[in-house]
Amino acid sequence: MALTPQEIHAKEFTTSRSKWYDKSEVSDFLDQIVTDYDALMQENQTLKTQLAEADANAKQVEEMKQSVNSSILIAQEAADRLKKQTEAEAEATLQQAQTEAQKIVMEANAKANALLTDSQTKNEALVAEKESLDKEMGAFKSKIEGLLRAQLDMIQTDEWAAFQQPAAYQEPSATAGSEPASEAAVSEDSAETVVIFPESSEDSENFLNKDK
Repeated sequence: MALTPQEIHAKEFTTSRSKWYDKSEVSDFLDQIVTDYDALMQENQTLKTQLAEADANAKQVEEMKQSVNSSILIAQEAADRLKKQTEAEAEATLQQAQTEAQKIVMEANAKANALLTDSQTKNEALVAEKESLDKEMGAFKSKIEGLLRAQLDMIQTDEWAAFQQPAAYQEPSATAGSEPASEAAVSEDSAETVVIFPESSEDSENFLNKDK
């Protein structure tokens, strides 16, 4: 066991009659001190070495810690930039999709309005054409009814009744003998009234205009 400073300070040597210390005791004590001091120096050197290694390790650990912190910071900044970029791209994509959707809706509405307007225009034209045809048919019907009434009135007159009576036979004269028999003889059955109906609305209009 190494000597302590108190033991060194309290050490007492055996004295002789002449009051000198015993040489062997002093030598042994000094040897013990040298041994202990050498052990202390070695231990001190070992501790210094360990301390230096610990400092180096601590420095290395601190450097690694700073490197890790720096890497974490860089990764965090990169993640923040990526997040912002992704959000910006998502926002741009959403706005573009909304714009395209609005454009499609507007185009569809415009086409629908155009089709509706065209349908209304065609419907109005068809209604107008039907009304015009109805008027033409009404006028044509009225004209035909007038013609038929005129024909009916004509066959109810005295002249028509006399016309239906058989004609008296007369001797053919010399002048009449020169005419063809087919033209001189007129029978009751050959007298007919023929009403010709127009085949189209245009013909009926011409027919009515001609009568006027």
